[in-house]
Amino acid sequence: MRDRSAGHRALSHAALSWLAYDWERVGDPTTRPRWPFKVYLPRSTEEVVRAVREAAAAGERLIVRGSGHSSNGLVTAEGGAVLLTELMDRVVEIDERAGTCTMQAGVRLGDVDRRLAERGLGLKVVGDHGDLTAGGFASVGGISPASHRFGLFADTVSELEYVDFAGEVHRCGRTDPAFRRVLAGLGRHGVITELTVEVLRIDKRRTLLRNDRIVTGKLPEFLAKAAEMVVSPGQAWYARAFWIDLGKAGCGQISRYHPAAERADRVVRSRLARGCQRAIGAATAFLPRSAAAVAKYAGVAAMVLPPVYTTADRVERFADELADATVGAPTRMFITIAPAEAAAEVARGMLDACAAARRAGAIGPLTLYFKPIRSAYLSGDRDGVRHAEITVTATVDPARMTERVLSTVVERIDDVALAHGAFRYLHTRTGSDPHRRRRLDPNARYGDEESGPEARWLA
Repeated sequence: MRDRSAGHRALSHAALSWLAYDWERVGDPTTRPRWPFKVYLPRSTEEVVRAVREAAAAGERLIVRGSGHSSNGLVTAEGGAVLLTELMDRVVEIDERAGTCTMQAGVRLGDVDRRLAERGLGLKVVGDHGDLTAGGFASVGGISPASHRFGLFADTVSELEYVDFAGEVHRCGRTDPAFRRVLAGLGRHGVITELTVEVLRIDKRRTLLRNDRIVTGKLPEFLAKAAEMVVSPGQAWYARAFWIDLGKAGCGQISRYHPAAERADRVVRSRLARGCQRAIGAATAFLPRSAAAVAKYAGVAAMVLPPVYTTADRVERFADELADATVGAPTRMFITIAPAEAAAEVARGMLDACAAARRAGAIGPLTLYFKPIRSAYLSGDRDGVRHAEITVTATVDPARMTERVLSTVVERIDDVALAHGAFRYLHTRTGSDPHRRRRLDPNARYGDEESGPEARWLA
């Protein structure tokens, strides 16, 4: 296995042992490994067909795995069979006239964006982590600070190829009923093998942006301003809001990024900010572990006061580059996708769901992160419907964050989402009840009951 991970110091995607774990290990380093018995490493669609048919003939449940960025029991298979897309990493074609890029499902999106940059192009939606795979990102939906313009990553997919669990190959586009069922379907309906994705003309490294930011130390004001941003992001190229809650104090910022005319002083300020950002990221990667943890918290603090001038690539990778989740105190992430009009109430409810665990010392400092979304996939093609991704990232004490405490927090967050008609981002921890999970699943309107809500997962 090849290590192409970007900035996750404490976890190596290249280590064989990583196949026994998922992102759950970031929240609990003592998590028990779940070793697969069999691992398939296909390089092509034909080899995926062979693997699927072999597993089916043996009566085995086949788990499909990209880079393992999930914490909901989706990509590990104790004693079972795992299909790893690691070697399906080719960029098949870049069609500049059509404005598309065709890629295999296992390619890392950071690698794709670098290839596109050589031609003055870029992905419309790309995750905070450069090592997310195309198939994994599409199978959970995929959200970025540009999702109010372009929707989910799944919305930018124009064509896909997949292998169903009978071993048959299918190619489909947006008019095919199977298209949206497979996208954001968590691998329940087949193995995505190839995707064609829309791209745009942009030089992300040189496109200068101005951050029109609002900073506040009052949570009610932050929630009101963040909700306003979700409903009306305006003409911003990127938009997000970030709050750090230390318990007795907190601070947050709401950022809208607009194109800025290139001037020497602005370029210098942007480059200085880039240098500081890289220095903090390098500190978490190369300093001794205790010092790296301090650097991580410096990075979190820097997220509250992002630079006024920056470039598009820095906006997209800002959070991951500044604060490596695998360094320092263990963290757990809980994500909802809320209707825009309920964003503030859902965020407040998520904080309340963590309150008892905070009082018990199981949860320490935490952050709230908003990204506005306008997605045909989420809205069912209804005009004027907007959503918000709301992420709570909590530092935890694994000794006190027992399974019982964690399950209570998760169930309460599920309750909040259900009460407000929100979805959960299902690659993060949710309750196990299949009927509740189906109500929280944005793919449910496109899926069917044949595969079953717990059939197969991909992330």
